[in-house]
Order: sequence, then structure tokens, then C-alpha cells
Amino acid sequence: MPESKIVMIGVGGTIASIKTSDGLKPGLSVERIVGSIPELRDFDIETVQLMNLDSADMQPEDWMTIAKSCVHYLNDQKVSGIIVLHGTDTMAYSATALSFLIRDQNKPIVFTGAQIPFSSFGTDARNNIVDSIRVIAETDLAETMIVFDSKVLRGCRSIKLREYEFNAFESIDPTPIAEIARRVEIIDDHARKRRNTLAWYDGPLDPNVALIHAFPGLKPELLERLPDFGYRGAVIAAYGAGNLSMRERSLLPVIKKLIRQGFPVVITTQCVFGRSELFLYESGNELIRIGAITGYDMMSEAALIKLMWALGKSDKLSEIRDLMGQNLAGEITYSSSS
Repeated sequence: MPESKIVMIGVGGTIASIKTSDGLKPGLSVERIVGSIPELRDFDIETVQLMNLDSADMQPEDWMTIAKSCVHYLNDQKVSGIIVLHGTDTMAYSATALSFLIRDQNKPIVFTGAQIPFSSFGTDARNNIVDSIRVIAETDLAETMIVFDSKVLRGCRSIKLREYEFNAFESIDPTPIAEIARRVEIIDDHARKRRNTLAWYDGPLDPNVALIHAFPGLKPELLERLPDFGYRGAVIAAYGAGNLSMRERSLLPVIKKLIRQGFPVVITTQCVFGRSELFLYESGNELIRIGAITGYDMMSEAALIKLMWALGKSDKLSEIRDLMGQNLAGEITYSSSS
């Protein structure tokens, strides 16, 4: 029997759902889930029911609650790691948020869930939970990760690409941290390892950030009105290497106006695999001139949450630009002169 304790935090999702007349709805407790898996009886597991939400209901305020709870347990010497049972729809968002909200992380935080409810025949929940425990028990990793379908993914580089298949999540650009078979095979030799540090909560997040997916026909007035609705910053998922139209319905004049008002605008790419390299094309160079912030190779979702984090620290554009350019948790793996 392991000498250390694993903390399993339940926040809801499909894994905890039961069938109702209105469809699937979170209803199982994490304690009941753990008690129903015989293989877990040899482990010292503390269960915490933090919330029980459909992950579509998860909000930035909930990410902060989860992060604060995780920091508490990370600094408990008896705890070897944390597992968060979470819905799949926004799991990558939550894992990304914790990657920014927790500094000096000293132990693993593993997010996992299921495509089929734990209470249903054929569920993938058991395998994902057992794999998550193996990552904690058999490795010295100390990152915020998603463990799903025998893969270990960096939280801030993960995306849900498939709605129904068990292999719902993929790692974008970098390879997975590890793959799980007879052994947990580490692929990323640069993954962060356990260390003797005191983890601390680095919040808050400012939720007033918009993510705009560029498309032909997008009206510049949409961006212009963002401050009227209380938004304090925006991420624009642009085409290709960070390109936007310079002719009809050009967004550049509005972006320039917003930036002059102290409103940060981050440019990412809407390509699943790619990076924002603003120096390549004319529109990108114009975005540089007017003060837009490059998103490097951050996924748009990661840039969104990181800008929430940066705005929780400062309202000065120069400081926000510096914060966005820091590689906090492996969200930036490539930087260019853009």
C-alpha cells in the first residue's frame, strides 16, 4: 500500500452523470465513484466534492475555486498528487487555468473524466481513473495534465477534438508528455518534475476577455462595442500566421483604436496546428505597428485564459505584453521576432 495519499476532487461532468428525464445530469459523488472501483482499495484516497456541475456551466470563478483547493493539498506533505474528476467539454480550459493560477507547483495535478458516465455499461471512467493514479504513483511528473485514453497531455496544450470517441483529447504541436501501457512511458524529457517548493495561488483572473474567431464578413463594429459590454481585452483568432483583412471590413482601424484606449488585443491563429508569426505578411506587420500582441504558438483558448490572468495583474499595456510573452507552463514552445 502506498505511504502517501492521493486527493480526488469531484467537480461533476459526464463521469458523475446519471440518466434523468431531461437527459444526463451530474449526480454521482466522487466518494461513490471511488468506492465502486475495487482496484483503488489499496490506495489511500481522500475524496473532496468541491462542486457537481455539467462542465458547460464551468466559469472562470470556478477555476479559481479549484485552483485554491489544489494549492491547499499540494502543500500537504502527506499528499502525493491530485486528481480532478471533470467534464470533458471544458476540461482543457480548466486545466489551462490551473496551469497559470498555480505557481511553483510541486506535485502532479491530473484532470480526467469519461465519455460514458461511470454509472453506464461500457464506461471509460475506470480506465481513466486508474491511469491517473498510475501517473501519480509511477512517475515524478509535477505538471497540470489531462490523462485520457492512455495518454498524458500537458493541460495548457490540450484540446478536445472528438465528441464521442474515447480518444477525445489531443496535444497540440508538442507531443504528449507520456503514454500509458504496461509502463508509463515518458516522451517529453523536459516535463516538470516534483520538487521541494511551496505552491502558491497566483490569481485572480479577470473574466472580462473576449475570444473572437475571425471570419469573412465579420463587422468591425463588433470589436468596437466590446468595451461597452464590460470587456477589458480580446483575443482574435486570425487566419494562418495571424492575418486579417486590410480591405473590406478591415478590423485593423478598430484594433488600433482599442489599443490606444489601453485595451489589449492578442492575435493568435485559428489553425489547430500553427503559430502567430505576424512579421510574415503585410497585415501582420501592420498589427505589430499598431501595438497588437502576438500569441506565439499558444492555442487561442490558452491565450484567452492567460490574458484573463494578465489582466488580473495589471491594466498597463506594457506590463500585459510582458506577461503574455512569458512561458509560464509550457504554453509557449516557440517564439519568433513577431
